[in-house]
Amino acid sequence: PTTLPPDQVLYPRTTDYHWDRFDQNATDEEVIGNWKAKPDGKGQGPLGFGTAIKFKTGECLYDVDWMKRDEDLGLWYDPCMWNPMNCTEGVSFSVWEKMSFGDDVFEGGKGAKRYLMSTGGDFNSVQGRAWPGFAIYHEGLDIVALVSTGEKVWVLRVSGQLYNNTWTEIGVRFSLPMLTNPDLAFEGVGGLEKMGGLEMFINLEKVGHTIVPDSTARGSTIWTAEQRLTHNGRPRGKPVMMFGCHQNSELQEFGEFVGFAGTDESPALIDEVAIWRRALPNSQLNYFYGGFSPDVENIDEDQFSAMMQGVDVNDPGQAKAAQEVLEAMLLGPPTTVPPFPTRTADPLAKKSTTEWYTQDTTTDAVPTSTTLGKINSRDGKRKSILSRQDIMSGMLRTEAARDGQDPELVQDRFSLAYVAAALISSDPENVEGWETVDDWTTEEGASRTVRELEDYMLAWVGSVNISAERIDDPHWRTTYFDPNEDAMRYATAGNDMVMNVDKIPLRPIRDAGEIRMKYPDYDGWEWADAKMLWNNPRDNFTVPTGMFENIEGCNDNPVTILTAVYNGLTYTAPKRKNPVNIHSRKFRIDTKVISAKVKLNADPMLGENMNVDHCRPDPVYMKDNPIKLTFYHNEVAKTKRTLLWHSDEYWEGLEVRHCVWWNDRFGINGAWDDHGCKIIATDDARTDCECHNFGNYAVLAELLEEPESLRVAQWIMITKWVGIIIGTILLTFFAVLVFVSVIVGEMFHQIRMWCCISYMIANIIMLLTDTSLCYDRHENIALSMALVYFYQAAIVWNTCETHATFKGVTSGLINGRTSIYHPFAWGIPLLTIGFLMIVDGETLGTHPLCFISWERPVIQRWFILTSFSFVLTIIFTVIVIVNIMKVQSHNKDTVMYLKDQVKGMIATSIGMMVLWCYGTIGYFSYMKTNDMDVINMMPMFQILNGWFGVFMFLFLGLWSRRFRLGVNNKAEEERKKRESGKAYETEESPRTAETSPMTSRPTSPKGSIHSGAGDEDEAPTSRPGSGASQAAGSRPASGTSQPAGSRPGSGSIQPAGSRLGSGASQPAGSRPGSGTSQVASSRPASRPPSADAIPEEPEETPVEPVDAE
Repeated sequence: PTTLPPDQVLYPRTTDYHWDRFDQNATDEEVIGNWKAKPDGKGQGPLGFGTAIKFKTGECLYDVDWMKRDEDLGLWYDPCMWNPMNCTEGVSFSVWEKMSFGDDVFEGGKGAKRYLMSTGGDFNSVQGRAWPGFAIYHEGLDIVALVSTGEKVWVLRVSGQLYNNTWTEIGVRFSLPMLTNPDLAFEGVGGLEKMGGLEMFINLEKVGHTIVPDSTARGSTIWTAEQRLTHNGRPRGKPVMMFGCHQNSELQEFGEFVGFAGTDESPALIDEVAIWRRALPNSQLNYFYGGFSPDVENIDEDQFSAMMQGVDVNDPGQAKAAQEVLEAMLLGPPTTVPPFPTRTADPLAKKSTTEWYTQDTTTDAVPTSTTLGKINSRDGKRKSILSRQDIMSGMLRTEAARDGQDPELVQDRFSLAYVAAALISSDPENVEGWETVDDWTTEEGASRTVRELEDYMLAWVGSVNISAERIDDPHWRTTYFDPNEDAMRYATAGNDMVMNVDKIPLRPIRDAGEIRMKYPDYDGWEWADAKMLWNNPRDNFTVPTGMFENIEGCNDNPVTILTAVYNGLTYTAPKRKNPVNIHSRKFRIDTKVISAKVKLNADPMLGENMNVDHCRPDPVYMKDNPIKLTFYHNEVAKTKRTLLWHSDEYWEGLEVRHCVWWNDRFGINGAWDDHGCKIIATDDARTDCECHNFGNYAVLAELLEEPESLRVAQWIMITKWVGIIIGTILLTFFAVLVFVSVIVGEMFHQIRMWCCISYMIANIIMLLTDTSLCYDRHENIALSMALVYFYQAAIVWNTCETHATFKGVTSGLINGRTSIYHPFAWGIPLLTIGFLMIVDGETLGTHPLCFISWERPVIQRWFILTSFSFVLTIIFTVIVIVNIMKVQSHNKDTVMYLKDQVKGMIATSIGMMVLWCYGTIGYFSYMKTNDMDVINMMPMFQILNGWFGVFMFLFLGLWSRRFRLGVNNKAEEERKKRESGKAYETEESPRTAETSPMTSRPTSPKGSIHSGAGDEDEAPTSRPGSGASQAAGSRPASGTSQPAGSRPGSGSIQPAGSRLGSGASQPAGSRPGSGTSQVASSRPASRPPSADAIPEEPEETPVEPVDAE
């Protein structure tokens, strides 16, 4: 059968009738023998059941208003309680006893009866009379259970089950016997139980069983039924439940009670009388215990939690009993014999000779104790540790801690600190349990137990009247209180904890000039074990004494100061921190945890009448006079270690240390916070801190955090690879075309070519970073430096293009400046790498994707340096856009010439900024963002950057008319070659054979085009404009023959140095277009001299030559 949780087997949940405090059910008329609760009418009941009733000579209680109506049958009474013969499903009843037996119990004879409970059931075997009801009583050495229907009587006697001054549970189960099938007796214990009868259980162990009813003295099983006992002696009167005595209807006529349970010499304690209107099956026999467990060393959290529901921790006796069980549960069994027995059947127990059958056995279905195995699941460990914490929270209550209490009366309260310390010690079970709690943000964790423990000790030590004295004993003092000093100084040591709590007046201390008090005192007895067992117990701290000095009505009052050092809290404390300054997700507490708290108490002469709620430590004073602490690290280690280039241990060790305190108000359940604490000095072995808040302090060490894998999904990787491969092919085509094409190989496209080559190489290197090469730090450094070098080179080349365009639209310089930009484009990335190696060399090569470093400042520096290029790009681009939108008259032709390619330049610049500027996609993709609330940008970056080579080809290539013209011309040449079947001969184009993209020039819209790299002193060269042959050095564009130095653009022949704007010949230096001073034989220009006369790009079809006149 399924075993119910302990809280489901409590008496209120399972019983039909239950008396937990039957003194509250009894009226004054129902109290026999002048019983009174005070001063000595109650005692401590079994753990979890509160107080019990103590009876002495002639004392008992009874209740007449207990029977319920039978709602199912519509009766005003309960038939089963009226007479057991009506209990068609049987009946079970139970009682707890703690009896004291004198020597007379061993004397011969049965002795006087001592009733525990009775409803008036009785019999007289000589007269053959019987009174309906049931009862449990002692008679000499026997425990007797009786059930009478008036016509039949069952009596079960069990000998040898006496436990002096020990809480014992007696359970009785009865059902009307089935004697029609005697063959069941041969089926063993199970068959006998099916036959019914009367059974007795002592502490859940079956000790007796009788089936056949008792006989009268004459041997008859038929008895004469007498009237049942009622409250008024009438047949329809209320039934009576008696505790500690007995009466039947005959005795009632004389007003006589007999069978009192206790005497003055041997008092009896009775508690928790319970009745079930059914015979409990074997699977429910643990209902008799009502959630109690006698095996304190094997009790589990659920059982103890269930029992704690009935514990009044404000009662000193109950609190002490609960503490003993809790101590056994957390720290192991006690060294002394516990007050709760673990029962085994007495092998010498006498069996009754009056029963037809008596069975002395133990029911296998119900174990007497629960022994817990090791909990392996995380949920099980979390449930276990949280259950223990809830139990401890129930114990650490302070409602009864009122000011002015006697030192001796509260001293037993203090020892709970020793028990509570076991819950936060470094025991492996605790550590594992609290680690599982860290996964749940709704749970506070071990810090809750620490806070409740410290509040508990501050309250109870603070409740002591430090002015107490014994007038009749001038030498009176307690272990921790000395009336001569007016001080209470408590000290304790537990598992991984040493605590001191002092209640002292501060005024005498400050008057003596002691501004700060130093802790701890390592010479005290409480440190004896810790100094031998703990690692390096040398931590120390000082606490100021003037925190209440400037607060009115507080300075002269006594104060309770709690100081503690927790050695185990280092490992069990919650793993939460303030992420603002403590960035790493991987950290640890690197020292012991020190606690310092204060609480101002009322004046002992005024006690509760004095309000001190406003007395809190002065925050201004605390900032000027903080708590000063010296911590010694658990492990001697450097932070930010300097590593050799070949070291592979970067991810091991400490990054930085912080002085922290536990801030209960941070977040939902508190966190380690460095706000309010600061490091004064630190080295490998120790750290000095100052904190201006009272609380729990430690040194928190951020660990070098190895990043989680930044690899993206496979489909993203495939998309990126496809983009890089396609982009590499397209950019290669672009670079080759610019290099070999006469039309495209001018300065702007040469700059674009180098930008594309740089980005293409960087993307190819990025493909290598997707391999295992990044795992080795040497290869990681090499790849990351090459990667950022070529990416930054591409960015600088883009800036160079914006500068070249800027010079073109403002100064008209559009030719022969490519070589000027090479030192900048290749040198700036080299200087950046050198700077990073000097400043951050020890952290380079640590990024999981081969990108500089995993340290945030290093990546930030690179993006900042790179962003300078973007700043210049933006400045130059804005000026270019303004000049294009509002063209100056003297630059109109140049602007119109550059206007087409500016669009691609701007689009490429924007794309690079989106990917590589500070604070954009690339920045957050490669940055360590584990402590930042940002989305993962890496998938988006991988795709955009992988396909950016394709975008560059579209922006810088296909968007340029000149590039498209070059592509068309190359295609036309190839077509003509295939048609003629002849190989291309470079001699037909000498200019092309002699030049390269580094020295080639654009077809100038107007003005002469000079040879060389912009040398204005050299003779101007001609520009081909027709198909005529030209003199050496001229650039062919048509077949028309022109004199050396003339600019082809028409068919006319012009003098050297003349500028062509029409077909007329002009003197050197004259501006073409006016039509004056022209050679007579010159032919008029085919177009008027205007901006339209010079196309923005060369015509895609060759211009027909015009013969000179």
